[in-house]
Amino acid sequence: MRVAAGVILIIAAVLNLFAAIGYFSAGAVTAGAGKIGEAMEAEMQKEGKAATPDQQKVLATLKDNKTATAAGGGLMFFGIFLLVTVGTSIAGAVMLFMRKSPMFIYIAAAMALAAEIGGIAIVKFGVMNILGLVGGILAILAARGIVAGADRAPVAA
Repeated sequence: MRVAAGVILIIAAVLNLFAAIGYFSAGAVTAGAGKIGEAMEAEMQKEGKAATPDQQKVLATLKDNKTATAAGGGLMFFGIFLLVTVGTSIAGAVMLFMRKSPMFIYIAAAMALAAEIGGIAIVKFGVMNILGLVGGILAILAARGIVAGADRAPVAA
């Protein structure tokens, strides 16, 4: 179970790497759109010009600019969290293979589970979430086995 948990954590980490890049990029674009909307509105007020109907449509779309900026920042933060989770998942898998540091394995598994639950909350449940959830649960169970000493290979006579 320990090896399976490690392999699944590594696969989930690779998938989370791509997800992290996507969340970070989407957050940057969303935050950038919010900032552009704020700048457009401020510039139009500064010049004292009335908005054309097309500009009014754009400003109506970007009316809640602060919300867009905050949402973009949240997506970027989740992308960074996923990048950290990638590192801890791979390190946790290595610790599983070496039968060492069960407390770190608990932390890595909890972070992997939190990343998957966060992804489910932000987007939706998908097939790719299953690997992270199963890997996190198996890692917790394998770490419990390491603590209990049940995962030790029998001594050859």
